[in-house]
Amino acid sequence: MRLLLPSIIMAVYAFLSLVLPMKAGLLAKALLGAAFMAAALKYVFYQVVGGGFFRPDLPVPVMLTAEALYAALMVLFVLALAKDVAGLALRLGRLFGASWHLPFTPGLRCALLVCLALASGAWGTWQAVRVPDVRTVNIGIPNLPPELEGFSLVQLSDLHIGPVQKKPWLAEVVRKTNAAQPDAVVITGDMIDGLPDALRDEMTPLADLRARCGVFGVTGNHEYYYNGSGWLREFSNLGITMLNNEHRVLSDGLVLGGIPDISSGRFGHDDADVQKTFAGAPGGPRVLLSHKPNGNGIPAPDVALQLSGHTHGGLMFFLAPVIGAYNAGYVNGLYHTPQGGLLYVNPGTGLWNGFSCRLGVPAEITRIVLHREETSER
Repeated sequence: MRLLLPSIIMAVYAFLSLVLPMKAGLLAKALLGAAFMAAALKYVFYQVVGGGFFRPDLPVPVMLTAEALYAALMVLFVLALAKDVAGLALRLGRLFGASWHLPFTPGLRCALLVCLALASGAWGTWQAVRVPDVRTVNIGIPNLPPELEGFSLVQLSDLHIGPVQKKPWLAEVVRKTNAAQPDAVVITGDMIDGLPDALRDEMTPLADLRARCGVFGVTGNHEYYYNGSGWLREFSNLGITMLNNEHRVLSDGLVLGGIPDISSGRFGHDDADVQKTFAGAPGGPRVLLSHKPNGNGIPAPDVALQLSGHTHGGLMFFLAPVIGAYNAGYVNGLYHTPQGGLLYVNPGTGLWNGFSCRLGVPAEITRIVLHREETSER
């Protein structure tokens, strides 16, 4: 399990940095160390007790408690690291005559940082599972035809309906989406975490999505973990037009294309193919739906705007560089691509149940409004 070693390293480092210097008894230090390690073993707990890493079969309160404690451990690790860097800087300063020291005693520092980490973990977990707000992003497209001025798409991404996000949550997302009165709704993958038979009823609110030009979607990697072919049928039954290396010409001339997740070929499905997607398309502005922001020929030339997800916006603000390293630097928001187009990476409407925490990276229902040339946000 690739996340086990980093998790243990975080727990050990927090113990050595914060607990070991304390003037406390051996029992107190041992109990704190055990608590750190218990939080670090979240994924082992999911695998052994919950029966699966991606979709543990556990009560929601138990999962959210585990998520909050693991998030708190990550924050504590960063705080301990920052404390040690500051301590080293102060020690170097004393070599040059400065008299600065870290405030408080080691025990009080540990208590304050642990409390701050626990509060951050609880807040971040709540931020991850609440129904997000609608965020409007105005995007300028060069040479946009006048008839497409103000055309709006609502993008949903990474819903991850399953152990935590369920039918009532999804119904409220659908209500907010419809209230935005979009011209089109697009869903950029990872809608589920579970098999069709287990989640069929949970997904029914998607059938209530309404848009003037229709509702469109593409697969993410998680669809293929849970019977991708079965989910393609389910989504179609819910009224979602799934774009599998194909396009549709919407009213007013917008060309909307979609590719399957770039991992689809590994699961026996068609590989992502942008050229095939837009074969025979007319000359209107092209918008491409792709779950991941890069790979297999994407971002692509001749695409005015690509809409993607997958990264969850980096999850926590201090993780953005790590997530970006795996996604060509595309993590959250609007980018100008080397291919000459624009790419909007949605930070996710929901969140993967295996890491349900957001700090400084709010979820969103994204209302994208197209304009001619100028690009701005509000």
